[in-house]
Amino acid sequence: MKIIVRSILLLLLGLNATLAWSESSKEVGGYIVHFNALPTEALPPQVAKAYHITRSKNRGLLNISVLKKGKDFKAVEADIDVTATNLANQMRPIKLRKIEEQNALYYIGEFRVSNEETLNFKIRVKTPDGEQETIQLTQQFFVD
Repeated sequence: MKIIVRSILLLLLGLNATLAWSESSKEVGGYIVHFNALPTEALPPQVAKAYHITRSKNRGLLNISVLKKGKDFKAVEADIDVTATNLANQMRPIKLRKIEEQNALYYIGEFRVSNEETLNFKIRVKTPDGEQETIQLTQQFFVD
């Protein structure tokens, strides 16, 4: 069951255009950082329950993973710090929690959103090799 739930979560986190989700990646030294933001209401109930995510049209989810480049792209731990700023320049930190399963490792953080709110995420990543990068992600959320 856990493999099915993880597969559904990874599939959902990989989708983007249909529901105004955003997914991107950026190379940082010998690593690839994948990041995306989506409304938690889009998650199936069983996935949200398995990962203790609150499903709501007024909540967003940020997902970040760091993969070491190579033959198998191995998931690795990294130091990650995230802040989000709305168009009124109100800044809020996004607390991340690490999810580890078999060959997967990713960081997720939940946050409140309003209808048509645009958030500018500043994602600061430090890889295991000490490479540092600040990544920008802008995402608009629709709740009505």
